[in-house]
Amino acid sequence: MNKCTSLIISLILILITGCSSNNFEIKLVTPKSFTPNQSTPIQIKIFDREGKPVKGAKVSADLDMQGMSHGDISMKLQETENGVYVGQAKFEMEGDYTATIKIDNNGEKWLGEKRFSIVYNQAP
Repeated sequence: MNKCTSLIISLILILITGCSSNNFEIKLVTPKSFTPNQSTPIQIKIFDREGKPVKGAKVSADLDMQGMSHGDISMKLQETENGVYVGQAKFEMEGDYTATIKIDNNGEKWLGEKRFSIVYNQAP
């Protein structure tokens, strides 16, 4: 994907996020480090406008390393408790990532991005 296309997609996502940001409050929780060839938990907490946990939503995420084009890490997240959704990712490289998050809750949809950084787990 060329830089112009990436810029246009990013701007569209920002507009979509801006227009629907009052529907859900999203908190992305990621570990600071990972161990290569092992699954790393990714957690997303979702709240409605009143601050109540959103239950029963369909949640997926695509993790893309910024500045690289080696492919996304795609996952569907499962609800583990009220408003808390967890998926597993296998990271190959440390760096800065963008999580493109998709939520469908009873026909109400949300698409947005959250950024995070992760490094190799340093064994003692």
